[in-house]
Amino acid sequence: MLFLDFFFNWQIGLSGLVFSIAGFWFANKIGNELDLQTVGQVAEKMTRENYLKSRRNPKTFNKNEIEKVLTDWFSNDLDLDKSKLTREAKFV
Repeated sequence: MLFLDFFFNWQIGLSGLVFSIAGFWFANKIGNELDLQTVGQVAEKMTRENYLKSRRNPKTFNKNEIEKVLTDWFSNDLDLDKSKLTREAKFV
């Protein structure tokens, strides 16, 4: 459609082209890129970073889930080994 505008009215076609290029430039500047490959990885990251917001009822939580979320959170953010993160583990 943009190229057809060049043939009928070059001012509209040129302004559309400039607007498109500006839009791509703007998207490139403010856009973020995810380093995740699967939807499951996106869901795990969302749960890890925003657990209560990802719940159907934000006033509740599952004790089994929260333990896994905290283990993943400490492991990823503090670069700790998951096998050493148990309920009895202490910060020393």
